[in-house]
Amino acid sequence: MRKHALVLSLLLSACLGLGARNLPRVIVLTDAETDDRCSMVHFLLHSNDMQVDGIVLSNSCFQRKGWSHEPWLAQQLDAYEKVYPNLKVHDPAYPTPDYLRSRVYLGDENPDHIVLSGAQCKALLPGAEPVIDPSDWEDTPGSDRIVEVLLEDDPRKLFIQCWGGGNTAARAFHKLKTQYPKDYERAVSKAVLYCIWYQDAAGPYIERNHPLVTILLNHHFSGSWDYGTMTNTTGFVSEYMRNGKNPLGDCYAQPYISEGDTPAFLHSLANGLRSDEDPTYGGWGGCFYKVEGFDNVYRDTGFGQLREWIEPAMHDFQARLQWCVTPEYEKANHHPKIEVPMGLDHTVHSGDTVRLEAVIHDDDLVDGETLWMMFGDMWAQKGTRKENVLAHPENYRRSCRSAWYQYPVGTYRESIDLRMGPENEAYASFVAPKVTEAKTIHVILEVYDMEVPRLTSYARFIITVEP
Repeated sequence: MRKHALVLSLLLSACLGLGARNLPRVIVLTDAETDDRCSMVHFLLHSNDMQVDGIVLSNSCFQRKGWSHEPWLAQQLDAYEKVYPNLKVHDPAYPTPDYLRSRVYLGDENPDHIVLSGAQCKALLPGAEPVIDPSDWEDTPGSDRIVEVLLEDDPRKLFIQCWGGGNTAARAFHKLKTQYPKDYERAVSKAVLYCIWYQDAAGPYIERNHPLVTILLNHHFSGSWDYGTMTNTTGFVSEYMRNGKNPLGDCYAQPYISEGDTPAFLHSLANGLRSDEDPTYGGWGGCFYKVEGFDNVYRDTGFGQLREWIEPAMHDFQARLQWCVTPEYEKANHHPKIEVPMGLDHTVHSGDTVRLEAVIHDDDLVDGETLWMMFGDMWAQKGTRKENVLAHPENYRRSCRSAWYQYPVGTYRESIDLRMGPENEAYASFVAPKVTEAKTIHVILEVYDMEVPRLTSYARFIITVEP
């Protein structure tokens, strides 16, 4: 194991280990379109990073009757069961197949509740007039599951991901308001509804009638993760999924990466970027801004913020696909781990010198064969033989590298002079700028290993500078 021993030189009392598990709670509403089925393969491989409280089969303006009559999800969970023994070698936190099966529910598949066309839903934006009223709709196991989870005495957010429509959630919120009035505000305040378009009329209804629900509306999944965008990934799919060796990968429904709903669960991951804490921070699931006139409704900022993170997200996906077929921990790659012993959030004053440091762990062995494959021709010209590299691969490459950068979402919008130490002594410092009122600066520590696929971990520091 390689360690870079680092210290955060600020007087603080908090202590945080980023390796600690504080899993986000997640319920998925899926209309089972082709890209949903692809996203579900990816989702299941991240189920170790989430508390999966529900997978709810529902409908949308595009799939009005839903697809619960087909066994596609059961087939994926059967495939997950075949690779589960390998997955739990790489992370014991992977839930059992039976646990996941116990969290599958039927939601709203009533086509009479879809009152808008696909074209109307694509154009639906915050502030539209509500056109549904779920007060006389039937409860479903899926809506009752949302009610049950939100009523629990658990302060964590519940990320309700609308891969299809949100009618099931609309019915759940109505039931909470009318049948549990004493618990209603506490319960719905925990709900974060991530919508891949408003794929039915639930969005405007929830905006107007349940304003304590946080809504994230993503339009730019189309053009980043959706159908037809990443058609250059056919080689990836054929090599790592549809190859006859990975039962779960063989469930992938498209010959290229086509996962319009994947940003919804990428947003909820506690991967160090902290977008799960505040949608305006930005992360793998996009960056959002608050919509004027609403306290809790946000829209995504555009294609670029999603595309920025596709490469590390896909490397992560590749590693997990390899875990499916690799029964030995040491023969696969895993994420570096970052610890920040004295916390991520700090308050300083103008003129203070701020020094940010952490502790980095990487317990993966350096892969000598991969090193030689990548650099052998160059090293051979300098007289190095393959036998030397295989005998002592650690002499030829560091296990991981680090980088620091100011991320442009804080309230201090000018650049800071961020000074970094050598990569093997990863730390950064800057002089807090002069301000006339409190401003925030976001600095991200990015640590990536030097294996294949390259895996990246993050720590976002938020510095509040006071005059």
